[in-house]
Amino acid sequence: MAIDYVLAVGCEPQRVLGTERLVQLNRTRILARSMLAHMREDGDARDPRDIEIQLTTRNPGGDSARGVTLADLLAEASPLDEVKPACASCPAGFTHDFGCHRRIRYPVPERVEEWLMRRLPTSLATTAGVFLVRALGDFGWDGAPTAKLRAAGTTYFESRVAYGVRWQGDDGVIELSADQLFQMMFLVGPLEPAHCLMLALFTGVIPHDVPLAELKDNRSRLLASAEVAPEPDPEIEQLAAFLRMLAVAARLETKILVDG
Repeated sequence: MAIDYVLAVGCEPQRVLGTERLVQLNRTRILARSMLAHMREDGDARDPRDIEIQLTTRNPGGDSARGVTLADLLAEASPLDEVKPACASCPAGFTHDFGCHRRIRYPVPERVEEWLMRRLPTSLATTAGVFLVRALGDFGWDGAPTAKLRAAGTTYFESRVAYGVRWQGDDGVIELSADQLFQMMFLVGPLEPAHCLMLALFTGVIPHDVPLAELKDNRSRLLASAEVAPEPDPEIEQLAAFLRMLAVAARLETKILVDG
């Protein structure tokens, strides 16, 4: 299980296949290739046609299962091959095929949650802090949808208790939990460019203390130079890639579509 998200750039693969189908096909290919790679590492040299698996699909109305071979899954994903050449001229500048689609695997490890919360501003007396307090007041994100997932066990989050950050504000103590931040990122529907910009600011993709005038007048330059360093921990890197895409979405003024 994973959070799938895609930058809706309207490129040729997305136009030809449709964004939803592109994600489904690429998800299938990732699954098949990952399983095959693990089997090869374990010394299993069988042909993909001889490797049978039970594939379970989780749906709101109930789970469904089917028996397939890895060759079946690779064949199902073959329509990607017809549109893959267009990825060489990706409008977002991604350098690998179907880079507009990424995944964050469940359960989210505790260390990943901690890493994300450390990226929040240390002071509310910054541009990021001012906008964060305003957003919490305007939108009322209380983290309840995330807390419900967390309470279901360790399927979605390794930690049963959400990390939190506390600041002393002008009107008293301001608190933000990881449940609230994950709600803001993944449980509010499609992420509009302005929302992506704010999340990039809150999480330090754009410097927390950037002057407000520069955020307004030099936004494109700020976003073009925004960076999140590569993380050696592959599970932290999955979330780091999402933060990078926030800056890309804001710069290109396009949405990020999220399927959790």
